[in-house]
Amino acid sequence: MTCLICGTPYRSIPTWSKLFLNQLDSSTCTRCFEKFEVSESNIDFTDFLGTPYEGTVDSVFCLYTYNEPMKEFLHQYKFLQDVALAKVFAGKLQQVFQTKEGIVVPIPMHPEKLELRTFAQVDELLNAAQILFQHLLTKTVSDSQGSKTKKERLKTSNIFEAIQTIEATNYILFDDIYTTGATIYHAAKILKDAGAKRVDAITLIKG
Repeated sequence: MTCLICGTPYRSIPTWSKLFLNQLDSSTCTRCFEKFEVSESNIDFTDFLGTPYEGTVDSVFCLYTYNEPMKEFLHQYKFLQDVALAKVFAGKLQQVFQTKEGIVVPIPMHPEKLELRTFAQVDELLNAAQILFQHLLTKTVSDSQGSKTKKERLKTSNIFEAIQTIEATNYILFDDIYTTGATIYHAAKILKDAGAKRVDAITLIKG
């Protein structure tokens, strides 16, 4: 096999999980994959206390930190449109989602940005991990939220709308990166206000 990151040939190490549980390979050599740092930081929910978003998210789990190798990966994947890199974290994402129960809902891109980017990076990460998902939300704001502070993001009107019926069940929001958390909370509020019983969130990266 050829590593998707460095391009060098490597041999995939067989494991019992791959043989009997159909666990996906990372399509990446060990040397490259070990450069990604597992996130061990806890998510701080105190900034959302006393706001309309308090209690809308029940839990957040982030797989990796935003270190230099991850920054390079995200740039190559999102902005240089290297869609094949979606397979790098397929196995790890598959494992995490197997521990959760609920309807998986990817954080959507605004249609204008999707046309510019040519592919939905969050959807492709789920597709590579063979995770079934439903598009229940649409993004109504096209401007970037990256330059705004957490307080500024929370003061803006909700940037999402529900496009399908939300049932009284559990949902799992998925996004590529968690920075201020405002995006996740905006999406979770739409689901909770529409009747969702529980909303958890999973992201690939903790920014």
